[in-house]
Amino acid sequence: MDNKIANTLFIPFAARIFAAEHFSEYFNDKTAIQLKSHIPQKFLKISSQYEMIASAARYHISDKKIQQFIDKNGECNIINLGAGLETVAFRIDNKNAIFYQIDLSEVIQFRQQILPPNNNEILIAASMLDTDWYAKIDKNKPTLFIANGVFMYFYEQDILNLIHNIKQNFKNAELIFDATTKFGVKCANFYVSRFGEDMAKMYFYINKLEEFATKSQTQILSSQTFFTEARQMLWHKVNFITKFNMWLVDTFNLSYIIHLDLK
Repeated sequence: MDNKIANTLFIPFAARIFAAEHFSEYFNDKTAIQLKSHIPQKFLKISSQYEMIASAARYHISDKKIQQFIDKNGECNIINLGAGLETVAFRIDNKNAIFYQIDLSEVIQFRQQILPPNNNEILIAASMLDTDWYAKIDKNKPTLFIANGVFMYFYEQDILNLIHNIKQNFKNAELIFDATTKFGVKCANFYVSRFGEDMAKMYFYINKLEEFATKSQTQILSSQTFFTEARQMLWHKVNFITKFNMWLVDTFNLSYIIHLDLK
């Protein structure tokens, strides 16, 4: 694809396939497995066991939070920013929620070719930073925004502007996204660079969540390290390097899932 950020869509998709094939008790994604033949082979071969689980972990956590949001609010919107080949509308087949998948036009076109939308899913071709697509959403419903593996490819001011625009347009909204520290971004850029020069760089990081919440004028609902459950469920099934890296990331809070109230 021409857009470097769009090129990264295969990394988390490959990770979800790997996790579903090897650790289905932790993360299961039957739809992703069915589409395995559409993934360029390098995305299935380069990543280590740890890197695959790390990518899948964000979906394991956010899936639970999405289900909790639906259970709490009933009819609602789930808006996936930078959706790529996300299959959450198939993993959580709940008719009370409408899943909006937002991504660049070339991504949506590719997605439509291999992954036709589910019955409760709407695809929107747009940049998440634009605001025109807001008009296509029922703003009277409680709305949960999800950004898995997306924000780090932008600058902090881009994310602050996005949050400001959401707050101005959606009066009952929450946001879930993953973030890492400045050191974590450096490590992630090294990882992504192995897939080729056509991959996007990462810029956004959060060293102090409280400071970011103040800047964005939001309330922190929760902050959860990546591997709390993975370490419990997979500890005796993964190799030593994976165990060590999961322990390291959680112990020093290098990567985490953030849940913000935007009201």
